[in-house]
Amino acid sequence: MKLTKNSIVVLVSAIVLYACSSNTEKSEFSAKKDGEKTVSDSVITPKKDSIYIDSFFTDIALTIGGFDNNFAKKRGLVSNYPTLVSNQFNAFTKSKLNPISYWVKQNTMIPEKYACQTLFYPLAGADFVYANAFFDNVKNYILVGLEKPGYLPNYDQLNNVALESYRSQIFNSLDVSMKSGFFRTNSMRVQFNQKTVNGTLHSLLFYLARTGNKIRKIRHFILKDDSSVKYTKGTEGMFSPGLDIEFLTSDNKVKNLYYYNIDLSDENQQIEKFFTWVSSFGEHHTMLKAASYLNSRDYFSKTRKYILSSSNMIVQDDSGIPYKYFVDGSWDVKLYGGYKKVIPLFSTRIQPDMVEAYADSTKLTSRYLPFRIGYNVAVGETNLQVVYKLKNDK
Repeated sequence: MKLTKNSIVVLVSAIVLYACSSNTEKSEFSAKKDGEKTVSDSVITPKKDSIYIDSFFTDIALTIGGFDNNFAKKRGLVSNYPTLVSNQFNAFTKSKLNPISYWVKQNTMIPEKYACQTLFYPLAGADFVYANAFFDNVKNYILVGLEKPGYLPNYDQLNNVALESYRSQIFNSLDVSMKSGFFRTNSMRVQFNQKTVNGTLHSLLFYLARTGNKIRKIRHFILKDDSSVKYTKGTEGMFSPGLDIEFLTSDNKVKNLYYYNIDLSDENQQIEKFFTWVSSFGEHHTMLKAASYLNSRDYFSKTRKYILSSSNMIVQDDSGIPYKYFVDGSWDVKLYGGYKKVIPLFSTRIQPDMVEAYADSTKLTSRYLPFRIGYNVAVGETNLQVVYKLKNDK
């Protein structure tokens, strides 16, 4: 789509208004099909060895996350949103995130020989916060979902009432996840398909801000036929399936959060290209949580096989890969919590062999699990399997 002369004036004004940090050399803006301007890409060229952030995108993340920042002050945002968000997220942190982090360290969930740089999290949606709680030491997070990445709106075109509605929509879309511990697929189809909240990007920025991170880059991408990455801009970028958010942690570590929109069922001919890209990161962990028991189904065999062949360890609840795939002698299985039943919606997915294993004191690692996770919370149970691929120590 060609930009008009007036559009160019708007773009230049937006760049001046939302100037990034002193290290930012270029910020790309693009137009929606209906003519509205949107922020879709930020390209930052840092000085060598410098620690830098994109101040505009960081302020947007802080605004979404309910924190004070220059953008919110300039807009004069005054509401109970920051208090509401802080109260609920602090309760969520206390009841779930802190117990998970403590348990991971207490149990040395990732032994030194299994340490690596990448987490692969299929069927994650926007669930960065749990990925970070279990795997805070990796550099790369690869999240996958059926929801589109989305793109940021032009905030100049949102008055304060619309801006408050926008961030309230984001927070409301995460409410169930923070309370139950997982996203509901049917709800996400609606909540992540609004005019402004048009994908997972907004929720990812919320979680990044709430966990103390600052944003360095936001880029969209596609995978070429050889599985290499092509970063995209403009309208192409807005509708690309891949999202790369580079961020700076509170202890000044640079990390990347990748989100990719793809159907991982066998009939999708693009998944082999996608798996090749994931493998390009080298050795990786895999996480499966509230995964709809898809990996137990015949039409998900390619993804299941890839996870089993490529992962050095898998952390999952019972909705992940069935227990029967880990009893061939090539895995070290740790069982935590309790497992006797599943929720009625997935009643056919009960695993008798895993029920038996959990009842066997010689196979059960520990009934102690100080946090609630997965679907079975609804029936008063919580289970977790941590499975390590056996390695030759020679």
